[in-house]
Amino acid sequence: MSFRYDIGLLRAIAVCFVLFYHYQIPFFEGGYIGVDIFFVISGFLMTKIILADVKNKSFSYLDFVCRRIKRIVPAQLFVATVMLLVLPLLYFDVDLKMNAKYIAVSLAFISNIYYATLSGDYFSPEYQDNLFLHSWSLAVEWQFYLLYPVILLLLRRMYFYRFHRFRYFMIGLSILSFTAGLWYPYAQSWSFYMMPTRAWEFLLGALGFLYSRELRYAFKSILVPITVGMLGLLFLSVIFFDIGHAWPSTMIVIPVIATMIILALDIQFSWYKIPAIQFLGKISYSLYLWHWPIYVLYKKYEFLMQSPYWIFLVFFLSFFFAIISYYLVERNKNNLSVKKLMIVAFFLISYSMILFIWPKNMIWNYVRRIDSSYIHYFQYEEYQHLNPCNCYITRSDRYDDYDQHTCLKIDSAKENILLMGDSHAAQLSTALRNVLTKEQHLLEMSLSLTFPFPSPKGYQKSVDLWRYFYQEFLPQNHEHVHKIFISVHWLMHNYDEMNYTPAEIKAGLQQIINIFDHYGIDYYFIGQIESYRIPYRQIALKKLFNPEMNEYEYSVEEAKDVNNFMKRIIPSGHYIDLYKNKEIAHHSVKEHMPYIYDRHHLTDFGAREVVNYLTRHGYL
Repeated sequence: MSFRYDIGLLRAIAVCFVLFYHYQIPFFEGGYIGVDIFFVISGFLMTKIILADVKNKSFSYLDFVCRRIKRIVPAQLFVATVMLLVLPLLYFDVDLKMNAKYIAVSLAFISNIYYATLSGDYFSPEYQDNLFLHSWSLAVEWQFYLLYPVILLLLRRMYFYRFHRFRYFMIGLSILSFTAGLWYPYAQSWSFYMMPTRAWEFLLGALGFLYSRELRYAFKSILVPITVGMLGLLFLSVIFFDIGHAWPSTMIVIPVIATMIILALDIQFSWYKIPAIQFLGKISYSLYLWHWPIYVLYKKYEFLMQSPYWIFLVFFLSFFFAIISYYLVERNKNNLSVKKLMIVAFFLISYSMILFIWPKNMIWNYVRRIDSSYIHYFQYEEYQHLNPCNCYITRSDRYDDYDQHTCLKIDSAKENILLMGDSHAAQLSTALRNVLTKEQHLLEMSLSLTFPFPSPKGYQKSVDLWRYFYQEFLPQNHEHVHKIFISVHWLMHNYDEMNYTPAEIKAGLQQIINIFDHYGIDYYFIGQIESYRIPYRQIALKKLFNPEMNEYEYSVEEAKDVNNFMKRIIPSGHYIDLYKNKEIAHHSVKEHMPYIYDRHHLTDFGAREVVNYLTRHGYL
């Protein structure tokens, strides 16, 4: 086939969109659509290649898969090799273990499935330490490559003899995939990551090829304006879209269809041939692979490079390694056998598993270039901190076993204090247990992904336990519950499975207050603490090197709004206002530990600061 300069242009546009989005360049909030553009291109090209070979009776599934392996795997192995060498030098054991696992699942092309099972989503700040987060799209592509030729082979008679029916069938598959993504009964992350709910984007690329002749005829008098208009739609989408329009969203259809039409109309403007554009298209795959891990490393050590102009070094390194990868690896891919690639992949996965299983090996401690006194600024062991007695649950295999007998066991000889809420209650559990007297006993209900209302909604296990608490436990045991502390991250009110309105929150709070007042139980709401746009540990590191920095430049204004909202509803004597409380220290010089690790969860030091505040002011 003749060389398609438009495909080179679209690849260049797609990789720039993704890169500018990840690097947080203004006006590229919708740059994530670059991945959708890549999917459409892949669907278009794979359909053209497979059907041409099927028509010529030269198609071989094994040969097709081997060619895809040579196209995708070599550059991916190159990036993985470099990152696996870098990990022990720059990461402590928790991050080392985590990223080794991410690299392993990426090389196995199952990272999208793995990420779909996690509780966060692609746009969560908590995911931004993952060196291979972007590999999910490669896994989706690979899974499509394995399945799609089988579908086309099964439908080849329909393609040859009932072409119109074949195209209708492809339209039907596209609609099925699209609607499955919108109506998928699980969390948004499943729809975002999984191949079946992404297949419609590939299939629209296929339809662009199958309907190319009709589209060119339909728009024959305005081919140029239509193509220009579609290119304009891509750029408008990047400017006006944000993460609220990310898949699953009907809005994402706009750039997908625009890409499909550009490919179908096959207009080759002379400016497409500009060498810089085509070169960018050629290195787009390597640039996609390299830009993200380099950026993650930069963000990890940004405290050493606090000037915003350091981002230009990140751009330079991304292009530098992409160019090396293109010339050293991609252009020589045909010289590499699939067998050798599989051996290298097996070796790298095995090495990743060694790092995962033994992240605290003395060898890694010896080669690490970071002083161990900085460890709490880079990682935090949260399990014992949040879950000392199996009284905290969330949607995770590690935190999904609530020991009701232990956590709600009444001790009639002591003052029973109940700690209730979500992870913001769980973070205080250890500190509270350590300060209680022998005459005090702690009960705990730390149930995430819901609010502690009598009629809650959200994560089903949490919902069921709150219903049990209000309908059975409290009526039967209220005489033995002497004091209750409620601590909740109220900013999660807009989570998909909860989606509480302010009116619903107000009603729920009034219900809680009425119930506790009815039973005569002393209760206190521990107020909303600060929340930050980036993990606070990064802010704390910045402050170590720049003490004059104002940390609240990174704070989330909604936390202040929520705090004021709560104070208007909860009686003043029952609300403990911690927001920007000057009695709560934000950094321990002795322990080298910030008070918050991620965006809003207290560390062990931060929890002790809060509990000591409660003790000083007579709440305990």
